[in-house]
Amino acid sequence: MARKVVGLSILVAGAATSITVATGAAVAQPRDCVLDRWATGASAHCGGEGAYILEVDCLGVNLAYGRPLGPYNKSVTGFADDPAGRPSRDCMMPTTLGQVGIATGVRITQVPTRPGLPDNAWEYDPGRR
Repeated sequence: MARKVVGLSILVAGAATSITVATGAAVAQPRDCVLDRWATGASAHCGGEGAYILEVDCLGVNLAYGRPLGPYNKSVTGFADDPAGRPSRDCMMPTTLGQVGIATGVRITQVPTRPGLPDNAWEYDPGRR
C-alpha cells in the first residue's frame, strides 16, 4: 500500500512539474499584488509588468449615478511597477459625488468583472475601455 501511495505521489509531482515548466512565465502579467483594505475602500500595488484593475463594491447612499440607495461599484486601472502608482478607491465621497458607503468587496483583476462607471462620472477612468 505504501509503495502505491509513494508511486502515485511521484507521478502526480512529475506531471505538475512538467506542466509548470512547459507553460513558462506569463509575459506582461502583474504579480505579487498587495491589497490594502479599510472599511470604506482599498488601494493596491502590483509588481511585474502590465496593467491591473482594482474593483471596489460599495453599499450605501449614491447620488452620482444609478439607484440612490443600495450597491454601487468603483474601479481604477493601475500599472505594475509604477513607483508613484498606488491606485485607490473610496466609497466615502460625500462632497464630490454624494456617496456615503462601506466597502463590501474588493478585488484585483486583469479584466473588468462588472460594468465600469458611466462617462459622466467624476472618477471615470478612460483606461477601462
